[in-house]
Amino acid sequence: MSRVPFKVSARAARLIGRENVSTAQGAITELVKNAYDADASVCSVLFTPRWREVPKVLNQREYEQLKLVLPEIDSMFSNEEGIWRATDSWLPEQFAAIANLHTKVLDLWIIDNGHGMPSKVIESQWMVIGTDTKNLNSKSQGGRVVTGAKGIGRFALDRLGQECELFSAVPNAKEISHWLVDWSDFEGSGKVIGDVEALLETEKKEIRAVYEDFHLDEILPKATPTRNGRSLSLDYSTGTAIRIGLLNDNWDQRDSSRLRETLEALLPPHDRSDFDIFVHDHRMESQSGFIDNFPPDQFDYRMLADVKGDGEVVITLQRQEIDVDRISPTFFELPQMQRFPYRKEDFDAGEVIYKKRMEQLFDKKKDLSSYLAVGPFSFTFYFFKLTNPSGENLERFPQKNFDVNARKRWLSNSGGIRLYRDNFRVRPYGEPGSTTYDWLSMGERSSRNPAAASRPGWRVLPQQVAGTLRITKHDNPSLIDQANREGIINERAFSIFREIVVALIREFEKDRSYILHHLGIAFDIDNPEPADVEEGRKIAETLLKRDEERSSAANESPELDLGTKEANAKPSETSEDKLRQVSRAYGSERRLNETLRDNIQVMRGMATLGTVLVSFTHELRGMRATIDSRHERLSDAIYKVVDDGKLANLSEINSPFRILERLKMQDEKVDRWVKLALSAVSPAKRRRRWIDMDQYLKGVNTYWEEFLKSKSITLEVDTEGGADLSILAHEIDLDSIFYNLINNSVEALVKPSAVTLSRKISIEVIAADEGRVKISYGDNGPGLSSEISVPEDIFVFGITSKKEEASGDAVGTGLGMWLLKNVVDDYGGEVTLNCKPGEPNFSISILLPGRTENERGENG
Repeated sequence: MSRVPFKVSARAARLIGRENVSTAQGAITELVKNAYDADASVCSVLFTPRWREVPKVLNQREYEQLKLVLPEIDSMFSNEEGIWRATDSWLPEQFAAIANLHTKVLDLWIIDNGHGMPSKVIESQWMVIGTDTKNLNSKSQGGRVVTGAKGIGRFALDRLGQECELFSAVPNAKEISHWLVDWSDFEGSGKVIGDVEALLETEKKEIRAVYEDFHLDEILPKATPTRNGRSLSLDYSTGTAIRIGLLNDNWDQRDSSRLRETLEALLPPHDRSDFDIFVHDHRMESQSGFIDNFPPDQFDYRMLADVKGDGEVVITLQRQEIDVDRISPTFFELPQMQRFPYRKEDFDAGEVIYKKRMEQLFDKKKDLSSYLAVGPFSFTFYFFKLTNPSGENLERFPQKNFDVNARKRWLSNSGGIRLYRDNFRVRPYGEPGSTTYDWLSMGERSSRNPAAASRPGWRVLPQQVAGTLRITKHDNPSLIDQANREGIINERAFSIFREIVVALIREFEKDRSYILHHLGIAFDIDNPEPADVEEGRKIAETLLKRDEERSSAANESPELDLGTKEANAKPSETSEDKLRQVSRAYGSERRLNETLRDNIQVMRGMATLGTVLVSFTHELRGMRATIDSRHERLSDAIYKVVDDGKLANLSEINSPFRILERLKMQDEKVDRWVKLALSAVSPAKRRRRWIDMDQYLKGVNTYWEEFLKSKSITLEVDTEGGADLSILAHEIDLDSIFYNLINNSVEALVKPSAVTLSRKISIEVIAADEGRVKISYGDNGPGLSSEISVPEDIFVFGITSKKEEASGDAVGTGLGMWLLKNVVDDYGGEVTLNCKPGEPNFSISILLPGRTENERGENG
């Protein structure tokens, strides 16, 4: 048996390269990365005309290229055995046409000043497809982490043009390597890769002589960009120059501009001061120069997050949105602003730094090994508002003004969250205009919870952010990109990575919305609405009365003196002050109405759900009747049609009666929910009456008993014997209090993180001072989430600690405790939380007005 070697066709090898370098811009990016791996300090990408003067002799492919921009070339050149020579009969307009258009046929040069390649390296590495050199040597001679690893980047040359030549010089050598290939040699029936050869020779000259021969010395930059007042001269004695001719793509000025934008995103903002990219296009001299990708200094927020390998996360928040000097002192006097990181000194410092554990980002205690396996990385995140504040918004939120157009211009090219491995871009994440621009699904998150920025739960829009995520080949081996550089291979690891990044963005979102929310509270305290409205009403009534008196006087005395009329028409300073007061009153009334409209909208939605439920009460009662009896009816039917002997031979798991028992348990669960729903819409509950809390809670216990038992939860109710515990209320309002509390307790107690031996809810009701009734409610669950920094925030509309397990996004409505607080406030009661975030057990006290002494006397 003979051993037969594999063979690879030349065309297949070429296709591998083309498949893995899909775009011309991606191909140039790969070659720029090679320059970085060669320890270059600069890489120049130059578009130059193929001919400096009007050509008189063309080969076949040059002729075809020129014909693309000058179709009438047929009448200007004649073919002599594959060589096209200019005729002697050019008309003046033909000469003018070719003089204007011949410079549109371009050569592309990619030049670096790195350590270069000797002929041996070109032969043993550059000419080997899929070489593992960069895998075996993860760092360059200069200590850089190399960006390539696939060994196919050189096929980027084939993607760009039909012909290619390479010049390379190494240190201390008096000769250069010259390599030349024609990619059309790879085509042809039956050719294998070993049949294709490139030309390789050494020439006794300096590489700078090559630049002079092609007039590139006039274009190449002589010094680095100025940084910190310094600019360093550039040395071109070593390095590699690649010329690509007969380009496959028609590179117009727009393509050149897009390439510049792509290369701007190749390096993270502010990074890689030891490596610069220079772009030149002879058609756009004014736009040629070094790539500069510095974000605007006037960002609203910058977050720096350093995720360490052990799960510790260090977060730095830099706040520039608010003008600290214009913040009302009332804001810093709020109890919620008395603690880090919201104190006056924290705002004055300009930034706050704090640490968290990975599990705190997700607010869930579970196995985080898969999250830690992602490895350490860093994240720089920018947030930009896209409209300037105005009017009342500026009074409520003292935000700074900025150049809107400058921000939008920068974001259009540099926006999005981008991923960098070893300081080089991993495409296509965060690419403007692409489907992967919003690869973190921030737009979807925002649409699911479109709250205002001053409302808890606000989500940022993808159009308002920019950011850089930095990973490394060494620390993040699970986040390796595909061979074509178009995404990450390991989708599971990448999904977990996305979760962590979104959790970090939530840290910024919570900080911003929390600050804006409390700025609004401080504004309302400084501008008390009822006083403004009352004062404005008095002024309005006075002015109306005065106007009526003047009208009456004018009717009685038509010949009123003109001077008096003018005096009355001219407003005094006092009148202007009063008008301002009326304006403020109007603003206060409008804000109050907006709040009421919001509340009414929420209530309307809930009322609609209640109305729908009421309309189905008849059907629901019918369902209950059917559910109660169908188990017995099905059992009877089976006994009538199935032989007893066959039933006896069945295993328990296959017994129809065993299946019916399981169905019965499900029916009982549905029955309990239907019963609970029907009790909530009882007409009696919608009437205001004196309700004895002892009797009411017995009813609550009855309604919830079976459901709680199915969850292994015990409800203990204790009421003070002999005390008058009556409350004048709508029973449906009391349901809003207790049903929300019990529902929250159930969800907390059945969480995997609730590791209590027994699940218990306790309710105690006693008589308090001034005829009030005190309700103490508690459970032995995990308590308030540590994510809630201020306990009283659970009463704020939209605040919820119920999270989606996978994404960590809020899934609760944030309505339950807000409704509870509204009900208690409407009854003139008080609510007090007796627990702290992050500590086990939940406890709350509620005081509601009961019978007064007079009411007891009248009732007795």
